[in-house]
Amino acid sequence: MGKVKFRQKTRVLSGREARRYGERERDREQRMADVERFWQLPPEVRAQRMADNAAFQRIQKNGITLEDVKRAEEKSYAQGVQAGIENTMKTCYAAICLALNELHGFGTKRCKEVLNAVDEKVCMTLVSDDAIQEVFDRMKLVIRFNAGPLEERVEEVE
Repeated sequence: MGKVKFRQKTRVLSGREARRYGERERDREQRMADVERFWQLPPEVRAQRMADNAAFQRIQKNGITLEDVKRAEEKSYAQGVQAGIENTMKTCYAAICLALNELHGFGTKRCKEVLNAVDEKVCMTLVSDDAIQEVFDRMKLVIRFNAGPLEERVEEVE
């Protein structure tokens, strides 16, 4: 028996197979270029990216996607804004009652009337600048919310 020569057969890929092969090759080349760019970064940036990637991999392993994180962040932000608005309004309403009581001796009934009037103004005025302008037009009081800590926020103008 003699030697058997090995003959390599060439296989022709179908259109779909060729397309998939091309896609895999492009993906591989892209990954290689990304790796090359990564190693050209300064060492501290590489270390930070590796740490971020490890944290991201741990999150993904638990079944949490980047979209889940973004949705949770948006929801938390909206809840924080709402809580801030509510707490600010509560503080302002309480401060109005306390100031009226201390300065003018207002009791429960008159404070309630004032708060209802304030609430109506707050709900019916669309823009704070409109309300501030109306205060100036009626009473000649200038309200400045960007005043420093030693400056008066409310000033009477003649």
